[in-house]
Amino acid sequence: MYDLLLKNGTIMDGTGNPAFIGDVAISDGKIAKIGENISESAAQTVDVHQAVIAPGFIDMHSHSDNSFLRDERCQSRIYQGITTEVTGQCGFSVYPCKPEHLDEMLDFSSVGDLAKPYLSESLSDYIKKAQANGKRMATNQAAFIGHGALRAGVMGFANRKATPEELREMQNLLDREMAQGAWGLSLGLGYAPGAFSDQEELNAMGEVIAKYDGLIASHMRDQGPKIMESLNEMYEINRKTGARVHISHLKASGKAQFGWAPEIWKNIEQAQKEGIAVTADAYPYTAAASGITNALPKWTLAGGVAAAAKRLEPGSSEREKIMAELNAKFVTKEDGEAFRIVDTNGRCEEANGKNIYQLSQMWDCSMAEALARLIVKTKGNAPTVYFCMSEADVLYFLRQEITIGSDGSGWSITGEENKGRPHPRFFGTYPRFLRLVREHKLCTMEDAVRRITALPASYIGLADRGLLREGMVADITVFDEKTIYDTPTYDDPFQKCAGIIHVLLDGQFALRDGEQTDLRLGHFLKKR
Repeated sequence: MYDLLLKNGTIMDGTGNPAFIGDVAISDGKIAKIGENISESAAQTVDVHQAVIAPGFIDMHSHSDNSFLRDERCQSRIYQGITTEVTGQCGFSVYPCKPEHLDEMLDFSSVGDLAKPYLSESLSDYIKKAQANGKRMATNQAAFIGHGALRAGVMGFANRKATPEELREMQNLLDREMAQGAWGLSLGLGYAPGAFSDQEELNAMGEVIAKYDGLIASHMRDQGPKIMESLNEMYEINRKTGARVHISHLKASGKAQFGWAPEIWKNIEQAQKEGIAVTADAYPYTAAASGITNALPKWTLAGGVAAAAKRLEPGSSEREKIMAELNAKFVTKEDGEAFRIVDTNGRCEEANGKNIYQLSQMWDCSMAEALARLIVKTKGNAPTVYFCMSEADVLYFLRQEITIGSDGSGWSITGEENKGRPHPRFFGTYPRFLRLVREHKLCTMEDAVRRITALPASYIGLADRGLLREGMVADITVFDEKTIYDTPTYDDPFQKCAGIIHVLLDGQFALRDGEQTDLRLGHFLKKR
């Protein structure tokens, strides 16, 4: 007898092959049988009425590292069909943290009081702390090690080249983490302290990752006018070390780059033809999201975000130089409206949910001055949303052989703790992608499922998930391909998506008939 039998489904198994009507039987948390009209009995039988039965969606780029510490439900993830999240992205992780560098790591990670006790000497130590404190989560995590964390722990926020001794220390820390089950390394070359690294340092990290056949995922140094140079920086890691490289949230950022998507993708395809092991992910939105100091020139981040904020305080010798650059960036009303504040963490409540143009009107000052004041008020810690991509470029990338990464994290759908207006990608990335596939015929629905299941699993080396096959872990998402829809918006992101019917982890219902269950079935997955 099976534990569970899903009957009459449209099976899209993750291979991209044509769908077929059939059943999926589950025993002991794994897929036991797939076929038409399975007749054996089961403890529980659920008729899905020809809805799609797919592998659970794998979020290739997630920032849910610590969100489960606040809310174990991970609702923004589970309600869009995600079962596994690849975390530790953009150079950020709260490990490895050596005790003597705790202050530097606190400044780097900006984790707040909730996660501060979880800064850890290693990924394994982090997991032990979470388990010892009874922390659970609704989704799985496959963690990368943040290069920014390595650098901050060894060098702080120094804007200089790493010494040979510092490189060896970073390599040794990374080697230990990979040996203990991390899946790869993430680069945050648009943020401090990763922005201060050079090619030699990146190649040194690549040597370690290649040893374990891991993956290097990169928030590149530039995603706008210098994107081709930034791509070549990634290719060079592979050329010199053999480490596989992955471009995170691929985009043509900035009005001057609108229409560049075909040229960018041609560059990537040419590199692949030349033998470079490079892959990419993207999210299906025209707005990006980051910290407020991302609007500042990179040199201001030497010493960390708090140091950047101090450079904007009245009387600072560097303020005039920074203001000149901000005035050049925020010229038109549209420039200011494109830059929205999500939340100020209690430091300037009147700014929550407003854009820079609105703040300039409210405070009767220039847009550059409004931004500078807010950076000082928040000490550089405020998430933002900014519109920087064209719809045509986004759709072009979504047609290519890439996977999808939300660049979001776990939030509750309802609750008093929900403040501001976070990016809707936190809540709706996967239903949005599948809706765009349906409406714009970006690819077949079967191939779309492959690109959010088996494809990301192959990129990181996840062998037991991502496909519907006998013996695989029964992480499964059931959805209606005709009605799946992203209801979260920029003005009202806290919404459940339409069309996600069931979500299973380890063969048990994490979401049933569109509603989350009480089960918290997520694990920290380790690379074997």
